[in-house]
Amino acid sequence: MFLAGLLLTSSGCQQGRKEVVNEYNIVPMPNQMTPQEGRFQLSDKVLVVTANCTPEVQAIADSLIARVQLTAGISLQSSSQEHAESPAIRFTTVEGMPKEGYNLSVSPNEIILTASQPNGFFYGVQTMYQLLPPAIYGKEKVKRADWSLPAVQIEDAPRFSYRGLMMDPCRHFVDTDYIYKFIDMLAMHKMNTFHWHLTDDQGWRIEIKKYPKLQEIGSKRKETLIDYYYVNWPQIFDGKEHGGYYTQDQIKDIVAYAASKYITVIPEIEMPGHALGALAAYPELSCRPDRTYEVATTWGIFEEVYCPKEETFQFLEGVLDEVLELFPSSYIHIGGDECPKTAWKNCAHCQALIKKLGLKDDTTPNSVDGKKHTKEEKLQSYFVTRMEKYLNSKGRSIIGWDEILEGGLAPNATVMSWRGVEGGITAAKAGHDAIMTPSPYAYLDQYQEEPEVAPTTIGGYNTLKKTYSYNPVPDDAEELIKKHIIGVQGNMWAEYIQSNDHRDYQTYPRAIALAETGWTQNAVKNWDCFRRRMVEDFKRMDILEVKASRNFFDVNINTRVYDGSLKAVLETFYPDAEIRYTKDGSAPTAKSELYAEPFTWEGSIDLQAAAFKDGKMLGKVNSKKMYANLISGKKYTTVPKCGWMSGDIFSENDVLGADPTTLGLTNGKRGNIASFTPWVTFKLNNNNNNELVFSVDMETTATVSKVTFGTLYNPAFRVLPAGGVCIEASLDGKDFKEIGQGTFTREYPERGRKMFTDTVECTPTEARYIKVTLKSGGVLRNGIDCRKDSPDDIIPSDLFVDEIEVY
Repeated sequence: MFLAGLLLTSSGCQQGRKEVVNEYNIVPMPNQMTPQEGRFQLSDKVLVVTANCTPEVQAIADSLIARVQLTAGISLQSSSQEHAESPAIRFTTVEGMPKEGYNLSVSPNEIILTASQPNGFFYGVQTMYQLLPPAIYGKEKVKRADWSLPAVQIEDAPRFSYRGLMMDPCRHFVDTDYIYKFIDMLAMHKMNTFHWHLTDDQGWRIEIKKYPKLQEIGSKRKETLIDYYYVNWPQIFDGKEHGGYYTQDQIKDIVAYAASKYITVIPEIEMPGHALGALAAYPELSCRPDRTYEVATTWGIFEEVYCPKEETFQFLEGVLDEVLELFPSSYIHIGGDECPKTAWKNCAHCQALIKKLGLKDDTTPNSVDGKKHTKEEKLQSYFVTRMEKYLNSKGRSIIGWDEILEGGLAPNATVMSWRGVEGGITAAKAGHDAIMTPSPYAYLDQYQEEPEVAPTTIGGYNTLKKTYSYNPVPDDAEELIKKHIIGVQGNMWAEYIQSNDHRDYQTYPRAIALAETGWTQNAVKNWDCFRRRMVEDFKRMDILEVKASRNFFDVNINTRVYDGSLKAVLETFYPDAEIRYTKDGSAPTAKSELYAEPFTWEGSIDLQAAAFKDGKMLGKVNSKKMYANLISGKKYTTVPKCGWMSGDIFSENDVLGADPTTLGLTNGKRGNIASFTPWVTFKLNNNNNNELVFSVDMETTATVSKVTFGTLYNPAFRVLPAGGVCIEASLDGKDFKEIGQGTFTREYPERGRKMFTDTVECTPTEARYIKVTLKSGGVLRNGIDCRKDSPDDIIPSDLFVDEIEVY
């Protein structure tokens, strides 16, 4: 108990004893921290001593003085000469510390900030700000705040050298004011890299003077898709031109501002795919130069890519020459992802080049990634390697998405692993540096709360808790992996992010969880401690007018199987909050039933839940209609097996893959049309008689009298609701007899998607085993009802199901 208490104290999350007033709400968590008694009070008498410091460190000290003057109205005194008297804040330079490391000693009489490099001093000052009231981040004087710092001893340095966040202004342009605010948030949380995704199919966003058509034509698209990509076919557009690009002067100012915060800006110039922004301006760079190209108005992957001919390489070298003048970063990101090879397969020049280079399809797996690669994939490797050599000749190195592993990795490339963790691990084992940004954890454009209450986004489900759980390098990883995984990054793609408020909502607080993952050793990270510190960080974000997601203050409603029974599980991320709930659809109050543990329920309920602290509701009320029936929480089998969506929310609020008990079709929750997340998907065709067979063992005998099930209408995604159903029952699991059946005549909406919930009354029957056979909803006209991705004019529809209930 004593040792546990010491650990809790050192984590900065001391609780329970009223006499303890010092709080250490530092995010990211310092790697070594020992709380002390007492506080250092800021006043006009405090000296800021910078003896023997460089002008760069003096500027950091001056910024501290200026911020305290602005927000506290306190005039700290500056001195470049050594003074022994107190109270004082001393900036002390020593040799031998990590570049970004610092030591901070706060006592009632003085503060000593020690570092070897300006980076360390800067991060030490960020920690000092977080020890002060949140008002330190404001723009006006707040005299009533307690302008003091708790006594503490901190020895701190980051776990990873690369700690980044990516912004995508190509899909939706981002104004420069927001970018400065974005950089401030990076700096505040000790992130050191701003990855700027500047070119894509939907827009070219950087001024290139040698090629003016890039900004004149490539930066504008005539309109933008409305709603989620697969909701309507034909798709619906807003009819409004969308454009914008950054001038070279704007870029220089942003890069300089970021550098003042010890943030490196890495530009991304996509190649060889995601090139429509450039091809619309210069079609001669494509494999079909006789065609006219348009900047993409929708999302996805496009077959029109750069053609690997001399004209293209000269163009890209010309672009990069100007990029290198604007960005002093050692890295240049060249994309390399999602490059279809169709154009190259059909291109005489590409095939001749493949022959000239002696490229052949692999007959045995590649030694690096264990996969067989085509000659076209090897042509991409040639493309990337050639551009890498050019950048190497200019003293720069490349980063590419993990597809650059395909066909052979460029000699000095760093891999950014986004399709899970495999790409980064493979690159590290091959001796290449890797940056981990896997989509299940680090893609901030995914849903972070129930899609029914969230704005439309790309899909998925990635909560703050799951993001925080990510460990880029497992503790038992081999040494080569530990050496070459150099960092972590969050990605903020913007297909559905049309405003700065929405961008804030998607980015924070999950980006802050990644900041802690990048800075803090995994052994020091602690979810409960993090969420306690985040209460204060939300206050800071409020002052900075950052419109972060407020799900932290809400209750997430889930279901789990415990001891053989399906139970409702309620969770809030806010520390020490009470969860109050009702089951009749009424809004909970501070006097409603108190949630203590997972519970079962009977029949259909409208569960409403909210978090309370000191009798006040913290966030909003979340709700979920839930249905208890004879097969709730029961395991089942399906023929065919489910497809790319297994139903339920992806691992919900748990560590990815750690919870095997969520059951997509029997979890007590029905689907919705907000997203595909809850649905279980099935591909029906002649091989399975165009039907789904669902079988379940109820584990006891009961009288079955009806079955209810939900299916989805979404022809744009090749999905039709069930056309019919047959229900069979058995006592022994061998001899089944039909107890109910039905066919359905549907009324479909003119556009969009719709959920159908059907109930079939059955002949009351004693049974233990139930079999529900859902018939296909029919066929689709390929290219009319949905996007045409195959040559067939008529295609079978898929079936999306959620839930199946037996009563």
